[in-house]
Amino acid sequence: MEVTALNIFPIKSLGAVSVNQIEAFHLGFEHDRRWMLVDDMGEFLTQRSMASMAKFKCRLTDDSILVSYEGDQIEVPFKLYTDTPSRVKVWSSKLKANEVSSAISDWFSNALGISARLVKMTDISKRPRRLFVPPFKAELSFADGYPYLILGDASMTTLNDKLQDKVNSNRFRANILISTSEAHEEDNWKSRFTIGASVFKVIKPCARCGVVNINQENGIKSKEPLKTLTEYRLRRKKIWFGANAICLEPGQVSVGDNIKFT
Repeated sequence: MEVTALNIFPIKSLGAVSVNQIEAFHLGFEHDRRWMLVDDMGEFLTQRSMASMAKFKCRLTDDSILVSYEGDQIEVPFKLYTDTPSRVKVWSSKLKANEVSSAISDWFSNALGISARLVKMTDISKRPRRLFVPPFKAELSFADGYPYLILGDASMTTLNDKLQDKVNSNRFRANILISTSEAHEEDNWKSRFTIGASVFKVIKPCARCGVVNINQENGIKSKEPLKTLTEYRLRRKKIWFGANAICLEPGQVSVGDNIKFT
């Protein structure tokens, strides 16, 4: 069992960046969801209500994120942000963050057709999360609820075998894709496990929402795969696919690393 792909999502709900090697931290992978788009009230923007966000593509340079959308492009330097923090909200979490720049916010506002600001997590951004299993607490980025999402390829194979039109794993926005022998075995990993120089722990299976029905290439919604998942992955009124995890010991992770349980 080994890592087959690694993904980060620098700006929450925008396109993924695939990497071969990355540093894992308690907060999540380096650069993963450290930026976020918010409305005038500081509420986070998401594909759940704006499927067109899927069409924003991201790639990394040595010191910035390059974001492209329908032939236009803007650069977001890693170290750029304004001096004045503001309150932002991710679900029930309220925390402080800094706007990157008014010019960059204007670019996103024009692209989205609404007033939006791009904000960045800085040293003042604190988002603690209580867990119901040891270690009972975690620190979060702008991610929905957990720092990491793990998905086994056997789970994807089983799903696609049930679908008339197969879907790409990118719909599930996993950070770590793993070669597995049994579908959904990642749900039940109870032990700590190492990947490269890092130690991880699965907290629970991941409850899925309508974002998985959005084609991540063109932003078009459909009824699948959520309709099919409902038929065999519905438990306690939620649809489970993939697993939420935390990092217990930071370190470097690479594609091809073996998963070793401890």
